Amino acid sequence: MELYTDFMAWLVYAKAQLVQAEIAEERTRNEFEYLQSSILIEQWGNKTKGDLVTVAKAKRDIDPKITEQLEIYTQKRAYRKLVDTVFDRCERGAQVVSRELSRRIGMSGKELRQHRFTP
Repeated sequence: MELYTDFMAWLVYAKAQLVQAEIAEERTRNEFEYLQSSILIEQWGNKTKGDLVTVAKAKRDIDPKITEQLEIYTQKRAYRKLVDTVFDRCERGAQVVSRELSRRIGMSGKELRQHRFTP
């Protein structure tokens, strides 16, 4: 039971970390999209005749502020995926322990004694 309690505590902790990582990722994505839009609007006023939307977007995408924000977003996304993996592993471990506890609790006294002395 102690092992199961430990797994459940880690599961709760991992879930809290996952939620925080998801919030940080979403916030960073919103900041990135806002920055993209504002730079596009900023550059659109400086366009020369014949500039197309594709060229304006390409200029925006190579802006140092955009590349920096994209790197931050990529890091937040990677961290969220890492925490998601940890959470899934904790959840699977807790399920295994729970099944084993259920199996052992379901054994009668005689079966439990026999199980102790057989390899």
